[in-house]
Amino acid sequence: MDKHKYLKIVANEMLPVYENGFGEKFVDARELHEKLMVSTPFHKWIERRISNYGFIEGEDFWTFLSESTGGRPSKEYMFTLDTGKELAMIENNEMGRAIRKYFIEVEKRYRLQRPQSIEDLIILQAQSMKEIRERQERLERENQKLLQEHTVLRHRLDNIDRIDTIGDLRQRLNRMIQRYARQNGIPFNHAWKDFVQAFNTAYKTNLELRRQNYINKTGKDVSRPQFLEDMGLLEDAIRVADKMLNKGVVAQ
Repeated sequence: MDKHKYLKIVANEMLPVYENGFGEKFVDARELHEKLMVSTPFHKWIERRISNYGFIEGEDFWTFLSESTGGRPSKEYMFTLDTGKELAMIENNEMGRAIRKYFIEVEKRYRLQRPQSIEDLIILQAQSMKEIRERQERLERENQKLLQEHTVLRHRLDNIDRIDTIGDLRQRLNRMIQRYARQNGIPFNHAWKDFVQAFNTAYKTNLELRRQNYINKTGKDVSRPQFLEDMGLLEDAIRVADKMLNKGVVAQ
């Protein structure tokens, strides 16, 4: 009989992989032997492999006689794809590893294409719905974050509109502290106390102690903006004041 009469080739990159009407995959043992470049004659090689590794006829392989062309029909073997992978691995050489990898790729390719059972489809649908929900929640979080960032930016632009940016940094800092005092309904000197506390927290320092030491050392009774300028800290102070003006915007 034609050994491949009831099978179709579904992959043939390295050697043919056959499939029957039930979707089961097989490899021709003689073709595998040839591709593995085994020096042992085929009939001895296959008999040893079956005997040594306990392959079971009817489970791991099937046998039949090839069509006679006048001589004695030869015994042929068709192995399942799983057994083919094991036969390739047993050779323990580069070609065997390459063929095993090829069989795994073929198996993976057709597993993805195989129709699922109703149970599989239900699980797949549930997973898909979960992924959609998670994606939607992630998009909502990202949108919320963008809205918050927009609110902060808009708030800062409004503050910039209300603060005259013309003038030196000391003047800007004073106007920002004044704005903070009006925004929170507190006296100007309390606003400065809040600023000092925020600055100390941000830069792990003690601004008032440093200013007092500076006054004692120089003998000059300098204001906070003047001291910050002398110390080269005005830009840092502007950043702190900006954060104070916009504190709580995201929470709103």
